[in-house]
Parts: sequence; C-alpha cells; structure tokens
Amino acid sequence: MHSTRNLENPAILTITIDRPPRNAMTLESYKQLLAALQESHLDETVGCVILTGAGDKSFVAGGELSEHAQLDAERAQLRTALIRQVFDTVRKHRAPVIAAVNGYALGGGLALMASCDIIIASDTAKFSLPEVKVGIMGGTRHLKRLVPDKVVRWMALTGTMVGADYFLRLGAIQEVVPAAELMAAATKMAQEICQYSPTAIQLMKETLNLTEHMDLDEGYHVECMATSIMKSTPDGKEAVQAVLEKRRPVFKRK
Repeated sequence: MHSTRNLENPAILTITIDRPPRNAMTLESYKQLLAALQESHLDETVGCVILTGAGDKSFVAGGELSEHAQLDAERAQLRTALIRQVFDTVRKHRAPVIAAVNGYALGGGLALMASCDIIIASDTAKFSLPEVKVGIMGGTRHLKRLVPDKVVRWMALTGTMVGADYFLRLGAIQEVVPAAELMAAATKMAQEICQYSPTAIQLMKETLNLTEHMDLDEGYHVECMATSIMKSTPDGKEAVQAVLEKRRPVFKRK
C-alpha cells in the first residue's frame, strides 16, 4: 500500500493497493488501506483521491482465501467489521474518491469500487461476485447502489463475471478507456474536480450522501439548506464574484 502526490497538482493523491500477484486483501492490507484513507481524510491539502491497484491484472481480487479459511467465527466477524469500516471511510471521505479499475474487481474489490464517488475502468476490467462459488457471502448491498436489483441477484446467485462495457451501459461506471490510458483519465477527472472550491466539493459530497436514501421532499429540503450554507461562505461569494468579473476564482477553503 502506498500513497503518492501528483507532481503537477499536489492536491491529487493516489492510493495504490499493492499486494502481488492479484491484490487479494488480507486483514493487514485492509488495516493499511484504512490508515491511508483516514490520514488523507484529515489532510485538507488533499482535494481528490484516486484509488487503484498495482499492476495491470487486478484492482482488488477480493479477499485472500487462504487467510479467510483460517479464521474462526469471532475473527471473521472482526474482519467483516474492519472491511465495512473501510467502505464507509471511502464513502464518507471528505474528498471525492475516484476508482481507477485496472483489472479484476471481485467480491470485496467490487464493493470497494462501488463505495467510490466516480468509477473509471480499463477496457480489460472484469467484475464479479464470486462468493457463492466458495460458500461465503458477498457485498451485494454495495452493488445495489450501482445496478438494478435483478442484475445484482443474477451476479450473486451465479457468480457471473461481466466486462466494463456491460457496466458502462448500465451506468455503473462513468468511463471506459484503454488500459494504458487509465491513470491519465483518472488524473484528468481529478484535476477537473480540484479546480473548484474544496468547500463546495465537500458540501456537495456530504449532501449527496445524506440524500441518497431520502424521498424527494426530504432531499430537496437538505439541498436547500446546503445551498444556503454555501452561499454564506467566503468561497461561495468568491465563486459568484469571479463569474461576474470574468476571472478565475481564488478559493481559500472557507
């Protein structure tokens, strides 16, 4: 697991999951990922996070089965709680998190991907919930945030693997690019996000999370409150003034 700053735009942080050969996650791997996410969440100089896997074979190929087989019920429960904490930390991260999916996203890897705000995949990416094949439960609830219920049931009950183009047609991912262009595409997306007010981006993400399961009236009420809050901030006022004066805004995260 390692984190690197973009040299041209230090506000972009890339967290790379690096556990050869398939980036299958162990307890220690999840602990390291959680620590990297928590550290970047607290760092206000981070404007956007890119999450990817090392190599060109896998984003995350699920959990390490050899470790899973050795866990008793108590340790298995602790493992599940840790994994859930990782997913929640991605979803509630102060900055947007872009998944750059460079290969297989299986089981927990698919759920990790689904927890991200934006998903860009290589044309070689593959997605599956293979848990039924090894007698364990998978992250179906996370996948339901991306695709219709019947697709989730089909994938979970059969372990079927699908490609990036299929998920793109369903709207589950936002962009499919050649493998060699994946990180460039993710970086371009991150640069676009980082040009805007960090305060507005953070408030937008918090609002999207809050309203995800609300009905229309409740969600609209929250959005109205968020709009009022943003308008009252120095960054909100600066954005409007910059448009009126036809210049680039200078944001101060306030």
